[in-house]
Amino acid sequence: MGGLRWAFGPQLLRQTSASVVPRRFLPEPRKRFYRNVTVAGTSDTYEVNLDHRKLKTPLGNIFNVPNYGLALAIAHEWVAVKEKIHPSFMHLTGLANTVIDNPSYQTKWDVINKTLDYMDTDTVLFRDDRSDEFIQLQAKEWDPVLDWFNTKFEVNLKPCGGLLGANIPPPAREAIRRYLLSYNMWAANGFLYGVEAVKSVILTIAAAERKISAERAVTLSRLETNYQTSHWGAVEWAHDLEKYDLESRFSAALLFIHFNTWQTTVKQKAKQ
Repeated sequence: MGGLRWAFGPQLLRQTSASVVPRRFLPEPRKRFYRNVTVAGTSDTYEVNLDHRKLKTPLGNIFNVPNYGLALAIAHEWVAVKEKIHPSFMHLTGLANTVIDNPSYQTKWDVINKTLDYMDTDTVLFRDDRSDEFIQLQAKEWDPVLDWFNTKFEVNLKPCGGLLGANIPPPAREAIRRYLLSYNMWAANGFLYGVEAVKSVILTIAAAERKISAERAVTLSRLETNYQTSHWGAVEWAHDLEKYDLESRFSAALLFIHFNTWQTTVKQKAKQ
């Protein structure tokens, strides 16, 4: 590919050593087979090269992304590999592969419908009412985010208890749908990935709008787990690994959204 070429080295994105998928179901990691990682591209298409080989997707397509920042971040995932390549830790690469290959032939509408399916059981809306102490904690931690969300979308979503899902009026669902449809296919996949991680459309949108940080969104999504461990204790190392893995996946989702909505324009100086 023509255009400019960049090379770089230090690790930028942290890889975690935890995965929610049991090891026996993951493919055997490949040994690192390359020495250098570079990004090459033009104004709207960028490739990642491993030595002199173009990176390809699992279906054999050339790995092209529309944003230089995203290409750079993905390249750093490959730079960060020490000895073996663990695809399950390379969240940005995996997300880009999903969009490029699109093995299920999904449209943007399909991706957004999948995202909206999480509204009925959204973490912030689904309240546990078995303990007065936890009821108060949920209200204290979740209500400010829910209030912001209701104000932004001019809706009046209310938390629910029990086994039934929350009541999402059709106008509220459509308002959220219109918001998500304003993003491109790449960013829409980022939203779905984030929602699948924290089980909350509300927290994902709040983080994407920079009303809360990625770390705060993960903490709020794990409110019940943190409450239980504060009373009964945590399994040594296991809960921390789960938290770090969740933060890694959710942060990647936000980066994917931001990179695919960020635009720059270059104004050339007029010739004298």
